[in-house]
Amino acid sequence: MNKIVMSERGWKIFSTTALIVAIVIFAGSFFLVRNMKENQAGPSPASVTSKIISEMHYSDMIEVSQSQLSKHYSIPDGVVADSSLYMSRSSDNASEVACFLLTDKSKFSELKLAVIDHINSKAAGFKSLNPAQYSLLKNFVIVQQGRYVLVSVGNNASSDEKLFVEILK
Repeated sequence: MNKIVMSERGWKIFSTTALIVAIVIFAGSFFLVRNMKENQAGPSPASVTSKIISEMHYSDMIEVSQSQLSKHYSIPDGVVADSSLYMSRSSDNASEVACFLLTDKSKFSELKLAVIDHINSKAAGFKSLNPAQYSLLKNFVIVQQGRYVLVSVGNNASSDEKLFVEILK
């Protein structure tokens, strides 16, 4: 049987290399698990918005079909994987609640630009007709939780935000 003999210097190099490899593997695993957790999808955006509508007792909201979303929001392709939008039944009311599931959490800035464009366009219509609704539009809420984004316009937008955060915990 042959024995492998290493010098003291050889053992130090081997030990240092093994330690560095172990640290790299550990760090890589940590970041991979963290990224998987942040990018995993939980409830559907439709269930998030319907829970907010139900909990907040909104009775004047109507769901906008997926095929009609592009008439309200100009979202670039590849930004959103799923969405749900509720708007006020009345054209005199600017209230809306929307939940978007991003394809990746890093796409938030692209979605935010589309949301701001939508809100500004909607606000232009209310500016002279209904100053109270215009004010609500100027104080809209947009909040991100991982891959989920909530957009809320209305008197209870901050309460919608708290409920949204609670739902996704």
